Amino acid sequence: MNYVINKKKEATAERFLQIVPEKTFATTVLSSNVLDELEDACAFCKKRDEIIEKWELQDFFGKGTIALNFWGPPGTGKSRTAEAFATELGMTLIVADFGELSGNLFGDTEKNLTELFEQAEKNKAIIFIDEADSLLSKRNSSNNAVGQTNNQVKSHLLTLLDRKKTIMVFATNKFEDYDRAFLRRIAFHINIDLPDENQRIKLWELHLPKKIPKSISYKKLSELSDKLSGGDIKNIALKLIIKLNSGKITNVEEENSTTEIERYKKTLENHQSNNFLTNLNV
Repeated sequence: MNYVINKKKEATAERFLQIVPEKTFATTVLSSNVLDELEDACAFCKKRDEIIEKWELQDFFGKGTIALNFWGPPGTGKSRTAEAFATELGMTLIVADFGELSGNLFGDTEKNLTELFEQAEKNKAIIFIDEADSLLSKRNSSNNAVGQTNNQVKSHLLTLLDRKKTIMVFATNKFEDYDRAFLRRIAFHINIDLPDENQRIKLWELHLPKKIPKSISYKKLSELSDKLSGGDIKNIALKLIIKLNSGKITNVEEENSTTEIERYKKTLENHQSNNFLTNLNV
């Protein structure tokens, strides 16, 4: 995501970073199912009041925040999709994370959340929170001070979602950690999964364009990179381009592509293995 600060907002010294999105659905590799769900979400965001009035939904559909949740493995383009979603709606995007929202003093986090929603309402911007499981995790059953404070923050966020008329996009690769109360407040849960073969072909076309000298087909690259994410493919393509630029290789072909892809997969396997051992407290 390119953090291009909106010049019209720059002078107001807003608390949270607000950007003009550049990505679009056309330049984002998405499955047909995901694109269909996103189009439905866009249609509802654009005509919510009209839909509620037309079908007399006022009694059970409030005028609070329209929330979306993008969930799936790391590197599958959730942040890019959030930016494309904002572009489709012609809105700016406010980017915030849990660390930025968290406060050291009692009540600071609730205050920061309120400021975030107020900035979005005032500027008609979409809120985007990545790694949202840190904020939306299950409420703590402990009666200690930390547990009570965390529960108060979540209750405050639920209240803001019910009362503030904004649009909010959450993204996570730990959807299972969400508290059920938030699930009910989120209208669209969209699974952005690992790319299939055709999506991987498009990703390789995007990251190794025709100008790059190569003797391997995009289809073969797609086969070699099975079970890798778009972010993984981007990183591997960059390594190959660096080797081209330095003269270590003169063209992208099956042998050097396989070497880089297998090396990358080995790194991922080692990372997953280390995480498994850590979780076992080994």
